[in-house]
Formats: sequence, structure tokens, C-alpha cells
Amino acid sequence: MDDTVYEERKTPAGFLVKVRLSKLTYVVFTDSGPEVPKGARNNSIVVNVPRVGFFGDDFDVSHFHLGELSFVNVKAGKLVIPYQHGFSNEIKTIYLGTGSQSDVLPVVIYHYKTKEDLMAAWERGEHAQYLVVDEEIPRSDMVSFKIRYPSMNILVIKKRINTSAESQSPKTDASKDKGVVDYDKVRATDVAKNQNLNTYSENPVFLARIHLRAMELDKVKQLLLDFHLSSDDVMFIRTFLDVMIKNELKKPELDTVKPQLVAMNEAFRLAVLILEFRVEDFEKELDLGFSKEISNMIYALLAKEQETAQDLEHEIVLWEWKLRVRSQIIKK
Repeated sequence: MDDTVYEERKTPAGFLVKVRLSKLTYVVFTDSGPEVPKGARNNSIVVNVPRVGFFGDDFDVSHFHLGELSFVNVKAGKLVIPYQHGFSNEIKTIYLGTGSQSDVLPVVIYHYKTKEDLMAAWERGEHAQYLVVDEEIPRSDMVSFKIRYPSMNILVIKKRINTSAESQSPKTDASKDKGVVDYDKVRATDVAKNQNLNTYSENPVFLARIHLRAMELDKVKQLLLDFHLSSDDVMFIRTFLDVMIKNELKKPELDTVKPQLVAMNEAFRLAVLILEFRVEDFEKELDLGFSKEISNMIYALLAKEQETAQDLEHEIVLWEWKLRVRSQIIKK
């Protein structure tokens, strides 16, 4: 008997991604059948799930369940993998080419804090295809990795330190003389607790993460109105929401608010259609109707977008959408 286990994901754009968990491979199904990604060897429909490792203490990828299957957004055929680095409140991104038309694809994320962590993981069969490091990693380590793991691609990124976070670091002689920051003692979330969050008002994704960790869901909703979010911003926020909704660690506090998280995630999904002005897609959703909670969030967003519309056609469409959503609210 075939005991192979699969995980399936229906994407917002209508693709079906089917992952074979034992092999960590996947196939994307379109309306016309299995997809052959561009550049696939031997025109194979089967693709290995990308495995990406982040090396060093300064990376924060805590929004992923490390070592487990995750799904991330795809933009222009490239995986969009968000992370934070050092004390910057900026959400940075690794882009990896896929050759696929799907808008969502699987990935496995690892975090290795030391060389010993990486070597132990490799010995137990955890072979990352990509290793993300910062420019301060010793060249000798990089050469050692490449010799020891020739199949691994090493991606080097620039290091940036948030000076406001640095100012919270304990003052030692070394830090005074050399500008050294104790990364183990100071994290962005700790800084946020000690400062007004308006300090970070230029970064709504960072704020969303802080508010979600504090279970301040109303503040997350308000981000749609307080900021001119890009669709990428919204997709990153949805990554955090997806992790909380799945609640694989079975936290009771997340079970309690799951309905609110699901509704918020749906509202943010619809927000992407509005922000990208995908008229046909959003009007299909309008025809299906929204819950009252979602309707209220979408109505407020449409009103804001209408006020800032750059041209008359855009403004008229948003006005019509707003009226249709308002009629749904009144009927409920």
C-alpha cells in the first residue's frame, strides 16, 4: 500500500500546489494540467522544495516554523522570503527564481547560529541549497563552507544596524571604543517595548509584527488606514498571520482569537486586490459577499483609497465598490 503523504495548497490565483512530504518535492497544477517550470531539467513537472538556511545570530526568521514546510508568495516568478537582520526594523527579502507561474510555492527555512549547528544539521541530512550570510562572516569560513558543501549556494548580504536599537545596548568599554552591539541582549521587540512605536512609523510591517506578538489585533487592522501599504507589505503581514492561524505549537491564546485572525487575513487578502487595482478579481469577490467584520475593514480601506486616487477613473471605480460594500453592511 502506498503510504506517501502529500500536502496540498490552493493558491489565491487558482493554482494547486501538491507537495510530496517524504521527498520534499512538489508539482504545480494549472487548469490545463501539471506545470513544467521554465528551465526544468528534462521538462520535468517535479520540483525540489527549496531549502534556505540563514547563518548567524543576527538573522531573525522567527515568523517561520524552522525546518518545516512553509508556503511563501511568488512575485514575477521569484520566491519572496522575508527576514530581519541585525537591529534594523526593516523587513528585507531574499528572492529566489522558480520558473513557475504560481503565486504561492513551498519552501523550508533553517537557522544556523554557529558553524557547529550547520555541520551537525548537514550530518543528519538537512542539506540547505542556499545559505544566507552577512558580509562580516570571515572569508575563511566562507571558503570552508564552499569546500565542505560544494552544492550549496552562498548568498552574501550587507549588514545594517538600527542606531536607535544600538543606543539601547548596555554600555561597555568595548562598545564605547568600537561601536560593538551585544546582539544577544538587544532585540527589536525589546526596543519597541521601551520606546514609542511611532519611532518605527515608517515601517508598517515591523509594527504589524510587534502588534501581533502583543495580540493587539485592532492596531494591526488600523495599519490599513494609517499607512499607504504596498501589496508586498500586505503579503508580508499575511505571512505572520498564516503562522499564527496554523498555530502548530498549539498555543491556547491563539486558539481563542483564531476567528479574528482568519477574518483579518481574509481582509488583508482582499486589500491586495484593491491596492493592485485588480478590478475583475475584486468584483468577483464582491459578488460572493463579505462578512460584516470584513466588510467594515474593506469599506474603510476603499474610502481611504478613494480620497487619494490619482485619476478620475480610479476614483469612480473605488466609489462604486464602496457603495456595494456599504450595501452589504446595511443588509447584515
